[in-house]
Amino acid sequence: MSLTNRKQVSTSALRKIAADMSNIIESLDSRELHFEGDELDNDVVHDPKAPVGIPFSAIYNTKGFKEPHVQLYLTGCPIRVRVLEVERFTSTTKVLSPRVYTIELTHAEFTWKVKRKYKHFQELHRELLRYKAFIRIPIPTRRHTVRRQTVKRAEARQMPSLPRTSENMVREDHLSSRRKQLEDYLTNLLKMPLYKNYHGTMEFLGVSQLSFIHDLGPKGIEGMIMKRSGGHRIPGLNCCGQGRLCYRWSKRWLVVKDSFLLYMKPDSGAISFVLLVDKEFSIKIGKETETKYGLRIDNLSRSLILKCNSYRHALWWGQGIEEFIQKNGKNFLKHHRFGSYAAIQENTLAKWYVNAKGYFEDVANAMEAAKEEIFITDWWLSPEIFMKRPVVEGNHWRLDCILRRKAVSVQYFSSLTKLQKIIE
Repeated sequence: MSLTNRKQVSTSALRKIAADMSNIIESLDSRELHFEGDELDNDVVHDPKAPVGIPFSAIYNTKGFKEPHVQLYLTGCPIRVRVLEVERFTSTTKVLSPRVYTIELTHAEFTWKVKRKYKHFQELHRELLRYKAFIRIPIPTRRHTVRRQTVKRAEARQMPSLPRTSENMVREDHLSSRRKQLEDYLTNLLKMPLYKNYHGTMEFLGVSQLSFIHDLGPKGIEGMIMKRSGGHRIPGLNCCGQGRLCYRWSKRWLVVKDSFLLYMKPDSGAISFVLLVDKEFSIKIGKETETKYGLRIDNLSRSLILKCNSYRHALWWGQGIEEFIQKNGKNFLKHHRFGSYAAIQENTLAKWYVNAKGYFEDVANAMEAAKEEIFITDWWLSPEIFMKRPVVEGNHWRLDCILRRKAVSVQYFSSLTKLQKIIE
């Protein structure tokens, strides 16, 4: 056998072993995976002079939720955890997790709440143990090798222990102790970057790549939902059929902000649709959704149907969205002067111009200073217009030349009714 044939056989065998190992890991019972010794950690030493915030331009570079090197959190800011209250949502004894814990999390100026049962803590813990085992096995694939190279051995420390007492065995007078145990578990877990950055932890905390971008506003409720296709009020955007057979359900990550909702594709991180909060914005739960455990969100352009795991889950989503919008975006729900979507703003910075010369000079300076985006909307616009006159620097201040210079580092958008010449 030649050396080339031996190499091909060896490569084929390694690929088969890698596939078998991946299948074995996926089928492991993670409750048996307890290790002693060092933990893998991907804690990175950050430059103290680096900016803490996440730039707005990050919305154009979203990645799949399971991809490595996804920036979720603000640099140098810890996450503080408080388990505020325990709610017993049912009187039956057949439910394994009869209590719901309200968890308040704070990250820099962002504060939000999530509700989780004890079984959700158990599922997260088992998934992290499985991930811990998987990352320590040297599977000969490029993706896994890169993942292993991004982590390093740190000090020997144990993964936080989850209280093992069954939820049904915890008495009412011991709930304060139980809350403290779960609070300590999450606090210690979020100090370990290997587990903090894991996509399962992200879903448990209700955070995404868009959660802590300051220019997107305060953080609202987030989570994985099932979204039904269709519902657009604009002709041509819906499926040709109107029956239930034409509907398609897709798994999406829903993000709620003060003036809009959006959902993302978990596998690619792409933003699929943005639904604005307007004067027709409303939320309905129950029979009006035509879906079991459904939630319907309406505005002027679409009727979005979501499907939840239970009626209580749908109620939690509906109440959470309603409370957040009423607190942070209620101005968009009202009728305003001249039919505008925006309320009157006081103490707004403004500048008056006598002629267009000063105005165009300020616009040129603003575009030259742009760091992230340039938006242009106009009825009629020539790309060859000189923004500063008289012309003393050649074509330096011509509109198309400015945009070409800034296109290297800035996103450019235009909405023009009539464009005289295409900008190359």
